[in-house]
Amino acid sequence: MSGELDPRLLTRAREVVAGITGFREDAIAAEAVDRVMRSELARGRTPADLLGELLYPSSSLATVLVKAILVGETYFFRHPEHFRFLSHEAVPAVLQRGSLALRGWSAGCASGEETYSLAACLQASVPHGFPVEVLGTDIHEASLEAARRATYGTWSRRESAPRLFPLYTETGEREVTILPVVRRITTFAQANLLAPLPERFGRFDFILCRNVLTYFTPAARDAVISLLSRTLNPGGWLFLGAVEVDRVPAGMVREGPPELQAFRLLTPEELNARAAAASRAAAASRPSVTPVRRPPPPVAAPAREVAVAPPPPPTRLHLNALERIEEGDEVGASSVLEALVRQAPDYLPGLLELALLRERSGAREGAVPLMRALRTRAERLPPDQLVDGPEALPARFYQASADAYLNQGALE
Repeated sequence: MSGELDPRLLTRAREVVAGITGFREDAIAAEAVDRVMRSELARGRTPADLLGELLYPSSSLATVLVKAILVGETYFFRHPEHFRFLSHEAVPAVLQRGSLALRGWSAGCASGEETYSLAACLQASVPHGFPVEVLGTDIHEASLEAARRATYGTWSRRESAPRLFPLYTETGEREVTILPVVRRITTFAQANLLAPLPERFGRFDFILCRNVLTYFTPAARDAVISLLSRTLNPGGWLFLGAVEVDRVPAGMVREGPPELQAFRLLTPEELNARAAAASRAAAASRPSVTPVRRPPPPVAAPAREVAVAPPPPPTRLHLNALERIEEGDEVGASSVLEALVRQAPDYLPGLLELALLRERSGAREGAVPLMRALRTRAERLPPDQLVDGPEALPARFYQASADAYLNQGALE
């Protein structure tokens, strides 16, 4: 089918793709969107039909569009420096903390080469029989089906990425199959990085999310990194692509050379030590003032009314809730956050924290109104205005988080 397509159709198609994936507009291949739309029209559908279907992000047309724009470039032991660092530095550090098992997550795994590479790396880096589990997730189910088959051609084996650990066996002239010992510790599931990972998957010691976030808008990228960090065990490690972030994520420290883009989540002990050091530094920087002695004031008659102390600032309540979450007291954290939202309904970090806590506890019906309120309040602010909280984040972060959550709800 030739000729110009209805611009409204292409614009709506790109909006749907951006809402589902978090991709920047310039990262959504225009030719791929154009090709899908022309194919649908060639089947006898009208522009009105397509526009109507695109009102629903969970439609089959939206799924086809997302599949069309995904890159999916991956191969075994891509960026071998990450796997060497994992084996030599990160795994020993986690074992030294007394972990009884190692858990890894390949986030945005495409057809699974990275997931199996991570599994082989972890398995080869621990004593024989030590428990290892690796999860691979992707937004596209067809890619996961290919991963579960565990059979790959020559394109998955590149000379630029050496075979660092036992991973596969040759089953044909141009075909290899993942070793059973690696497959046994590896599972795959569909997931969108813009939504919280379901609680049933637990927490991880290592997360690889590489060459994915480079396509995301800044707000979507920040939202994803925040969600990823929430699924790490204390002291866990996050590995990102070489040019995907320009600063250390909140609550983490950089490990290794900057180009490695390896970050470790601080433990509660390290966070407490940092807070104490900051408090001591602040106290030391205050000027010393000699008090002026004044005569005692005259004794006044007892006051009939007692002054009521002002409520604690929102950030203090939020930090209290975070401490309770770290301690496993989610019921107490929920009570604190509910009081916080009542006291400060425009405090965006509190709305987001309570919504995510309800989502993790399975109370989605209680999370959705909070996310809607979060989006409404965030939209009133300039996108780049920093919002006070445990970490200062722009208003666009909260709007993108709410949009991502609510869009994901439409997909389910």
